[in-house]
Amino acid sequence: MKVVSKIQKNVRAAGLCAAGALLLFAALDLFFLPFPKLNAFRKRDWSTRIYDRRGTLVQVLALEGGVRREFTPLSAMPRQAIDIFLAAEDKRFFSHCGLDFSAVVRAALQNIRNAQRVSGASTVTMQLARIVVPAKKRTLAAKLNEAWNALRIERRLSKNEILELYLNTLPFGFQTEGITSAAKTFFAAPLEELSIEQLCCLAVIPRRPSGNNPLEHPQVCAERACELYRSLRSPLAAADSGLGASIGSVPLEHFVRIAENARRAEYPFYLPHCVDFLKKRFAREGRSLPPEMRLTADALFSFHAENLLAGELANNSYARVYNGAVFAIENETGNIIVWVGSNSYFDRDHQGQIDGVTAMNQSGSSSKPFLYALALDKGYKPSDVLPDIPLRFGSNEVYIPRNFNNRYNGPVRFRTALASSLNVPAVSLLDSIGEAFYADTLDKLHFDSIRTKGLDAGLALALGSAPVSLYELVRAFSVFPRDGTVIPLRLLEDSGSSGEALRSADSPPDSVNDNFSPSRVYSPDSARIICSILSDSEARVKGFGFSSVFKTDFPSMFKTGTANQYQSLIALCASSAYTVGVWLGNFSGETVIGKTGSSIPAYVAKEVLTRLQTSADGSGKILPARNFAEPEHWHRGTVCALSGMIASPDCPNTISEYLPDSLTAEDKKKLRCTWHTKENGRLKTVYPEEYRNWFLSAERYGAVNAGGAPLTIVRPVSGSRFLYDRAYKNIAVVPLEINGGHGDTVRVFLDGAEYAVLERPFFINLSAGKGKHRVRAVCADEEQTVVFTVE
Repeated sequence: MKVVSKIQKNVRAAGLCAAGALLLFAALDLFFLPFPKLNAFRKRDWSTRIYDRRGTLVQVLALEGGVRREFTPLSAMPRQAIDIFLAAEDKRFFSHCGLDFSAVVRAALQNIRNAQRVSGASTVTMQLARIVVPAKKRTLAAKLNEAWNALRIERRLSKNEILELYLNTLPFGFQTEGITSAAKTFFAAPLEELSIEQLCCLAVIPRRPSGNNPLEHPQVCAERACELYRSLRSPLAAADSGLGASIGSVPLEHFVRIAENARRAEYPFYLPHCVDFLKKRFAREGRSLPPEMRLTADALFSFHAENLLAGELANNSYARVYNGAVFAIENETGNIIVWVGSNSYFDRDHQGQIDGVTAMNQSGSSSKPFLYALALDKGYKPSDVLPDIPLRFGSNEVYIPRNFNNRYNGPVRFRTALASSLNVPAVSLLDSIGEAFYADTLDKLHFDSIRTKGLDAGLALALGSAPVSLYELVRAFSVFPRDGTVIPLRLLEDSGSSGEALRSADSPPDSVNDNFSPSRVYSPDSARIICSILSDSEARVKGFGFSSVFKTDFPSMFKTGTANQYQSLIALCASSAYTVGVWLGNFSGETVIGKTGSSIPAYVAKEVLTRLQTSADGSGKILPARNFAEPEHWHRGTVCALSGMIASPDCPNTISEYLPDSLTAEDKKKLRCTWHTKENGRLKTVYPEEYRNWFLSAERYGAVNAGGAPLTIVRPVSGSRFLYDRAYKNIAVVPLEINGGHGDTVRVFLDGAEYAVLERPFFINLSAGKGKHRVRAVCADEEQTVVFTVE
């Protein structure tokens, strides 16, 4: 007996220990142990509501599987919506511990009385627990686990936090979670715009989404909503919200009409490429999008630009151009205003989902202003003359630039060369300045691709042969109205649509808004002179005639370009307030037929710029735009229209042009025009030696200054390498071109032996075998030597 008694004591002790351990674990689990599933649930992504700068809803981003689950803070939810959902699901939510024992007793008695389950006792917290930790089957064990998890949730979250989480994650079916998204799904309206009757219809759906929803079962939904509405009258009459006074007697037919009028929302889908850019930048940094964001972009302006673009593409479909992009910014702030990435986002035949704003394309002549601004900073003047004549650059790989019309204009002033977009002067300018200096400037303008590939383009970089994006072009072009300063572009505002500052965790990643500090790339005066040139309609005549496409009712500047055999057509334009860029082309690389590229994109760019400058009050009035500022350290002077030098009394045509204030009287004397003189009372025009071949290629008035310029071996350049041609018995044919000199003949020596005596023009093809060779040219008392190699 003693042994049995001892065993019983041990069993009791073990039982007590087990019970104590169980109670201890329960206490720890209830009060102290982490709840990983709850923590993970609270960190789930929300559907992001994206607004434009006007507060217009642009998109509600779907989550994985197409689910939309929008977050709305409890404080921002309509009070009547909260009251109705609590009345429908848990009237004593704020007075119980997560389990409503009186409701359990009531439900049990009702179920026993009806011999079936007619009422449940799940509280809001229990329902939330079921969402957080879903059960595989509805069993008693699952119900007990749900009740326990509800207690755990109550110990970790406040009542308001529980209610906020519940209302934002409640499943409604139809790939919809939370009451904010449900309002749009079933009534195509924001939550705050729903009536009490509509809220009642909404509140009965979660009980049985497949059977109570108004889209498929309006009669059932109406009956359930009417029952709920009638039950609200007494409880809500005393509510602090004052809702009780608005609860009257509403017949079932009214609810039926409401349910039958329910319609599923078509979520807005504006600025698709802009939003795609946003999503990719957040994903690149491994960050989730916040529940709400406001863009700097304007959906209305972008919609107008998209329609304008589509219309022009349709009008010019014969030209085999199917796509385009429009991008516009505000100069002062760097805010992105317009973002249209293609003709149609859903046009699969023409790759409409590719973003033409960020796609890399050659810029063509549209990038020339960046080179000319650098030249001004390097000491060039807008009156300087540049050669527009047949020129060869390079030795091993010869580069011969041509203008788009295959014509040459001889001596062309700096202003005219840029405004008329002539190619040869641009290449000559880059050759003079140096490719490395220009590539460094483009890097400072934040052309990212130039940093690694710019020098690969060689002198063709002057003609925009390096791939860049429209985004980069517009950002860079805006430096000119901004006195030479490049600033970061902004796509995201610093606050959400509610005006509340975004939490630091929700701040945009560095790669969404440009991540660099403003910096000066050009001097203010150089930038202002570029504005003057690109807004000068007369300087544009040589290249474009008096085209009306560049005319606006406010001060504006334009630059256009075509690239890569008409694969890309680009136009850039700006006022003092905005900069606009337009790209036209085909993502497939298919070339455009029959257009030089100026008219179509320039028209779209002009119309978009005009719309941005137009008053928003519907009057169509053009807002005043500031004139482009005058350069501070330059003054207007009279120069010769042909030579660009300070005009003399003999110059037949003169123009007004900027001259630097730093010019002294002696400088002005040296810069006086030497191209025009009078002999025996008759005007004589004398061109510099370098224009001889151009002058002789057609019947022109005047003469060429055969002497006076220093003797120069134009080509080959010293250090050049040539490959021999087997067809010529291992001999390379090397062109020799010489300019200047004070004599009428030049003696050419090859490797010490006299090779030829030349008369002007000094040109001959040398025959040289493999090896290193030395060429010496002697003209009167001058001589020049170059060395080249044949391999």
